[in-house]
Amino acid sequence: MKKIGIIGITGRIGTLLEELLRDSLDFSLYGGIASKSSGTDLQDIVQNSDILVDFSRPAATLQAAELASRYGTPLVTGTTGIAPQDFEKIRSYSRSIPILHSSNFSEGIQLMAILLKKCSVVLSDFDFSIIDYHHRKKKDAPSGTALFLAEQVKQKAQIVSLRSGNVPGDHICDFCSDDEMLSISHRVFNRQVFAHGALKCASWLINKNPGMYNMADYLEEKIGDRWK
Repeated sequence: MKKIGIIGITGRIGTLLEELLRDSLDFSLYGGIASKSSGTDLQDIVQNSDILVDFSRPAATLQAAELASRYGTPLVTGTTGIAPQDFEKIRSYSRSIPILHSSNFSEGIQLMAILLKKCSVVLSDFDFSIIDYHHRKKKDAPSGTALFLAEQVKQKAQIVSLRSGNVPGDHICDFCSDDEMLSISHRVFNRQVFAHGALKCASWLINKNPGMYNMADYLEEKIGDRWK
């Protein structure tokens, strides 16, 4: 049984990961740290885990990626709000370890992205907008998921971000012309979908060669030619 270290274990997803690992047949929990833990604690987790799963803050993720590359520990991260220059640093660490980053670990969102890409080609003269709805404590707006969805289309995306209540994540994407509108939506009922997805990706990543991966890579291998 492989040992997982969780970075951000006291957060919303980190807490769910800890719960899921109690019943896991593939992984055991080596340990976890909060986003603001000391460097000594982080080094212990990185050095003694077989793989890391990170849902923390950009600064903690950057530090974890650097240590993971030093000790050869694969890293799955769902941290959002990472500055472009810091993401490039994380990408550079993937030359020595496998790193998988995703702004959203829902398989449904990944399939939604495929639909948007295809629709964007056919509906190239339509306006495109995204309603990005999350809980009131989410710090980044637009969310990483909204930005990811916007990257799938050729049109310039108009993004409206709403932060209210305890909404795990709703995304409504509209292609609109003078005559019609096509809406594609995805709704998360609870945050376990993200924790489940992260553990699936961890199982897949742990035996991969060094490189920068995303959830689309995991799904493409999972369903093969059906992806196309």
